[in-house]
Amino acid sequence: MMSRRRWICLVAVLAMAGIAAVVLSVRHPKAVEGLDPAGDGLPRPVRVAQPSVPARAERRPASKPRPKPVLNLVEDDDDNRTPAVRALAARIEKALDDEDLEAALACADEALKCGDVEVRQNMVDALGWFGEKAIPELTPFLADSDEDVRDSAMNEWTMALSSIEDEGGRIRIVELAMGVLKDEDVLEEISNEYVGVDEKLAVESLSRIIEGGGSAEGVDKAKETYEFVTGEEWTDVEAAARWIAEEYSPPEEVP
Repeated sequence: MMSRRRWICLVAVLAMAGIAAVVLSVRHPKAVEGLDPAGDGLPRPVRVAQPSVPARAERRPASKPRPKPVLNLVEDDDDNRTPAVRALAARIEKALDDEDLEAALACADEALKCGDVEVRQNMVDALGWFGEKAIPELTPFLADSDEDVRDSAMNEWTMALSSIEDEGGRIRIVELAMGVLKDEDVLEEISNEYVGVDEKLAVESLSRIIEGGGSAEGVDKAKETYEFVTGEEWTDVEAAARWIAEEYSPPEEVP
């Protein structure tokens, strides 16, 4: 058996070891999950939680002005254009350089009749740069005899149309286009503008196209669209007016 003295010594040693353990635990706390990634029991600086920063609201980049197109008419000694064509080209270029909408619009009809394809292309580029303000003058170029000019005009016309928010204004421009267009694929595409608009507005517009004596292709597409809107085949303006009087219901106003 252990002597009483040894027993007392053992108790004393164990008591001292316990005190030492307490002291060490205070100076060197054990690793705590999430606070001591190393797990080595060494002290780590206490981090004060920072308030979360809300995500920055998404901002659309500020719209930048559209760069002006570079007109590409030849102006060297090999240019065999007539003085009148040269003068027209110079007026178009000056109107664009000066950002003079009225001067550009004044050139449109003359350019449309000009036999020089580059002059017509330059006119399309200039009108397209002015955007929706020039879209009525741009519209006749959708039926240009040159495919490249037609394609350019269609691109510019579509971009300008997309910026018109007023439903009546959009339909009026579509009406002008359908009166001159002959390409059935393009007519099919732009006639979709009548889908979902106010039916009275659509019927009146389509009636003007049909009665306006435009291209046969445009008139046929207008009749087809009229039937889609009203559910009736086109007969005459009087029948269209009756449909509006008897079938049309104004859209309910949104409070």
